[in-house]
This record gives sequence, structure tokens and C-alpha cells, in this order.
Amino acid sequence: MKKIFLLLFFCVFLVSCQQSTDQDNTMDSNRESEVAFFPDTEMSLTLKEAIEIAQKEALKWNKEAMLYSGNSVDKDKTPTGMEGRRKHWNIEFGIPGKTDFYLVTIRDGKVGEKAHVPNGFEVMPKNYFIARVEEFKYDTPELLKKGQKITKIYPGDTFAKGYNFSFTKDPQKNIPIVMVIGWDQDKKNMIYLKFNAVTGELEEEFEKEQYKN
Repeated sequence: MKKIFLLLFFCVFLVSCQQSTDQDNTMDSNRESEVAFFPDTEMSLTLKEAIEIAQKEALKWNKEAMLYSGNSVDKDKTPTGMEGRRKHWNIEFGIPGKTDFYLVTIRDGKVGEKAHVPNGFEVMPKNYFIARVEEFKYDTPELLKKGQKITKIYPGDTFAKGYNFSFTKDPQKNIPIVMVIGWDQDKKNMIYLKFNAVTGELEEEFEKEQYKN
């Protein structure tokens, strides 16, 4: 079960990065640009702020909607996330005991597209979902700082730019999990720091080799 949830993290996060990278490469194929690190703008949101915005939309769709998972989306031209904030997010919702899947996208700090897939999930019990944003006692700015003290983690430059973030629920421990994602110094391996969002404690640290475009 643990491997399944880690695989879900990788798939959702890397697909988001790849889609954005492909789009950027198409638009910028005939020009070169220097990598620069810019501070986040007023449109950037922490994980909890993004969840709060998305949850309001999900509850309009269905009052029984609960958080399932989510991640920042690598759509910025330059690396961001240095302060634990991102402008673009995908937040996923479901309903315990039902197969409904509901996606709320956040683009430039505001609600973007929304999608309902009636049979998007397998039937799952309540312990796979997060009821309220208040269950997250720690937010991404705090957890990024913790991660930087624990290990040497660097922002990405061309793929998975800056620092990225994701969350899900650990159904066995019944806790929300937040993942801080960055790179090693050589930009060859992605570093994943998995935090308990209730206590702020590091649950797991691991690296995964990736290829930059």
C-alpha cells in the first residue's frame, strides 16, 4: 500500500511537470533564455491557501466532497516556490464510498478549470480522504524550511522548476502527508521529503533519478 501511494505521488507530479515542459518547449523552441530565480508574486499561494480556495469550489459541486490529493503545477517560465508558495495547483476531491472524482485547478492564484469524472475513482472508505484544511497543522513555507535544515535540497532549473509540493492522506496512520520536492546539487536526482502535516516531523526521505528536458 505504501508503494502505491508513492507511485501516485510520482505519476501525478511528473505528469504535471511534463505537460508544462512540453508546452513551454513548443512555445520557446526558437529562442534561448537564461535561468533566473525570481521571488514569488502576490498571486502565489501556500498549499493550505490553495486547498481553501479549491475546497470552496468542490463543496459547491457536492457538500460531501473531501480532499484526496493535490500538487503544485510546473507552469512558470522561471523557477518559483522558493518561499513555499506556487501560483498553479491541481487539487483532487472525492466522496467516501463513491467513485466520483472532482478536480479543481488553480492558475495564477485563482480558480481555473474544474472537472467532474463520475467513475474516476475506485470506491474508497473515509480514511483515504481529508475532511478539512485545518487537519494540516504545518504549511509548505514551514516544511520547506524544515527540509532545507534536514538535507541539501536545491530548486530545479529547467524541469520541475524551483521547489514543488504535493499532498495526500496516509490511510494507515490516518494523517495528511505533505511532500516537498527539489533536486540534488547536480540536478540529476530529485529529492522527495515526506512530512507528517500534523506534527511537522519527517516521515521519509528518498531520491529518484530523473531526466531533464
